[in-house]
Amino acid sequence: MKKYIVILAAVLLTCTACGKKKEPTDTLDSQGLVTASTQEMIYKNSSYTLRFTKNTEGDWQWKDDTTLPLDQALMQQLLDQVSALNTLTPLENPGDITAYDLDAPDRTLEVKNDDGSGLSLQIGTAAEGGGYYMCRDGDTDKIYVVPDALVQLMDRNIYELVEMPVLPALAADKLTHIQARGGGVDVTLVRGEGDSWLCGGADVSDRLAALTALLAEGMKLESCVDYNPSSGALPICGLTDPAATVTVNYLTSTGSADSFTVYIGLAYEDGYFAMYNDVPAIFKVSASTAQTLLDLLTLGA
Repeated sequence: MKKYIVILAAVLLTCTACGKKKEPTDTLDSQGLVTASTQEMIYKNSSYTLRFTKNTEGDWQWKDDTTLPLDQALMQQLLDQVSALNTLTPLENPGDITAYDLDAPDRTLEVKNDDGSGLSLQIGTAAEGGGYYMCRDGDTDKIYVVPDALVQLMDRNIYELVEMPVLPALAADKLTHIQARGGGVDVTLVRGEGDSWLCGGADVSDRLAALTALLAEGMKLESCVDYNPSSGALPICGLTDPAATVTVNYLTSTGSADSFTVYIGLAYEDGYFAMYNDVPAIFKVSASTAQTLLDLLTLGA
């Protein structure tokens, strides 16, 4: 039966996409699931429930902490997947629907409009062969098949939706001086003549090649680990007394002085915990980025 459902679902999706099929008369919502009046979205998976609301500026925010900066582009990816469900038609012969785990599903999705209308989708088991999930709207007996792209987006945790800070890409001639401290070591590097770098009057240019290349490309924060972390999270991550605190001073395109600071904590997975400026978040940086910053401390040895 499930093999038949997968084949039927593929046919339905193909016909909808090619536009050669008559307008469906029993779609999930022919008027659209995400409109200008959509004000709230809630999704639940086996690990957590995330609630989102739209603010007065039209941006989506996390209801549990509206200070957390959501990446609006990532939110739009999810909204686009939800909106695309409006043309789904129910399976003609769903068979025994008790086999689809829809009575107590791991995943649910709610979309609410300002007039009280909306969608309450229950998402059950994956169809045999993958690519689709069985679902229904509310407690009806109508069974739909949704693509797993929606489910994958719903499995993201809240920190995967944080808008990541973008550090400036800095050519060597824009850098003025760099300060690094940690482990009792305090180092200041200054630009000398041409592309040279000096530390305590000694030329250390050959030891800064990795750092200047990293800054020219733009240092990356890979992911957000925690936002508005508790005071207990910082010592666990080695960020109350960072292994390295590096401040990069540079000139902007207008010639004014500016700077940013990166703090490196303990190793984490395949990278390191880190913080950036005064952003109230714990990030992850790659091991190579962390090591490049930590190596600056060896110049003061």
